[in-house]
Amino acid sequence: MKIKVMLVVVFFEIAGAINLYAGNEGYFTGYSHRIEKDEIEVMLMTDFTLPSKFKRDEDIGSFVSQMLEIEYGLTKQTALELMPEWWYEPSTGNSEFTGLRLEWRYRVFEEEKFVNLVLYSEFEYLKKTTRFKMETSGWIDPPYLEAAETEPDFEKILETRIILSKDIGSTNFTFNWINETDVHAGGTAYGYSLGMMYHPGHCETNGGTQRDSDQCVCKTKMPNCGCSHCRDNSGKCECHMGGHYGFMYGVELYGGLGDTEDFGIALSRQEHYLQPIFGFSFGGGMMMHLGIAKGLSSASDNLIRIAMVIEF
Repeated sequence: MKIKVMLVVVFFEIAGAINLYAGNEGYFTGYSHRIEKDEIEVMLMTDFTLPSKFKRDEDIGSFVSQMLEIEYGLTKQTALELMPEWWYEPSTGNSEFTGLRLEWRYRVFEEEKFVNLVLYSEFEYLKKTTRFKMETSGWIDPPYLEAAETEPDFEKILETRIILSKDIGSTNFTFNWINETDVHAGGTAYGYSLGMMYHPGHCETNGGTQRDSDQCVCKTKMPNCGCSHCRDNSGKCECHMGGHYGFMYGVELYGGLGDTEDFGIALSRQEHYLQPIFGFSFGGGMMMHLGIAKGLSSASDNLIRIAMVIEF
């Protein structure tokens, strides 16, 4: 608990001390094609979960799970991310740090395409008791008999995704195909995420250079978008959004699709979720978004999801 409190305090201290700007797409499960060089993003995600009957039968009560994401844009096409996670059960007072995820994303084409392709790879070193719902895949109740075997306390999972993303005006559409391969036991579980997110606007420059102050000015495409300054990037100006504010909203649909042993959809045995998302980008550069994940099957939980995001 002390670790969690310290992380929250550090998160908000950073938010108040640095000139930040908001630009996160706002998704909880899916990813878009957005990557920015030299950008650091910090996101604290908190899920309040009312568990499904499957979990209640295992004596799991309502719980809070959290993940801290720290992302760095290494290039315009490559991002790296570190994600520790933990959970807390109010009814029992039990809490547990459950492990780490290391992520790599690569945007195949720097320039905008009709559909933007991103390749994703993530290594998960997590306890079997992990509870944070970064994604869903496979089965909750497999439609086949599983061989009895001794499993290690920590799972080693290699997750890969194919991400297809497209901006149409101020709206992003994305599709994520998810594969989770168990490094220890073998086999791959499949999942998906479909998302749509509307943003109030974004900034652009008029094509000038950093040295030409008359031309290097930011302009807005929508009235709720404000820019603080321009920065040099290979001789060209880019907008650094410091005053972007306004409401955003969207929806995600995600769930599991079986595995290499039995692929398909069976709602009574898999998790599937429909999740409206509402967010607000504050002036000064911080964003908050809220998701309400409604389980579409008896194997699914119900969640309220909150994320606080800062970027600099």
